[in-house]
Amino acid sequence: MKTVTTRIPEDDEALLSELEAELTADRSEVLRRLIRKGLTDWRTEKALEQLRDHEITVRRAAEIADVTYVEMLSLAAEEGIDIGYTADDLERDLDRI
Repeated sequence: MKTVTTRIPEDDEALLSELEAELTADRSEVLRRLIRKGLTDWRTEKALEQLRDHEITVRRAAEIADVTYVEMLSLAAEEGIDIGYTADDLERDLDRI
């Protein structure tokens, strides 16, 4: 595991302290969780943006976001991204599984 050092505003430090108490975790654990969540969200947003712009396929978007193909179809539907695959198509495919 790598060590990273950074400066943060005092108000963010106060929020981190609150989160530490809420999660009953030390600062390092809290920061690791926040970074992991942020990176996961960033990957998903990046994949959905590229999918919306028709730069990548649904399968590639799922790989980028590190989710299953079906999860990516659901995320795309939630975002209103037209991928030429309807909810009816998804239900039909799920029934086949």
